[in-house]
Amino acid sequence: MEAHVISPPSLKARRLRPEGDPFRKTGWQVRTSVADAVRQAVAEGAAESQNALVERAILRYLAELKREILYEAYAEAARDPVFMDEMRELSAEFDSAVTDGLED
Repeated sequence: MEAHVISPPSLKARRLRPEGDPFRKTGWQVRTSVADAVRQAVAEGAAESQNALVERAILRYLAELKREILYEAYAEAARDPVFMDEMRELSAEFDSAVTDGLED
């Protein structure tokens, strides 16, 4: 099996932790295979520590959840005929402003 080279992570994200957001030891459990994969990834340079790798993965997942919720809200709005009519009207009102500030 060929080893993958993982570039070292940026420490910038860890340094930018807001004041007043201390670490907390959690009691979460993961399958042994997941814990082994985290250890292996850190050994290959994916993160400066197991904690950092897990935290980064959780934050990415939570960001993706937020994105999915937002996109579902967009899709719901697009299915609303009243909202879409209002958006078309507003867009049409701005059509005359497209060339504002341009010389003839």
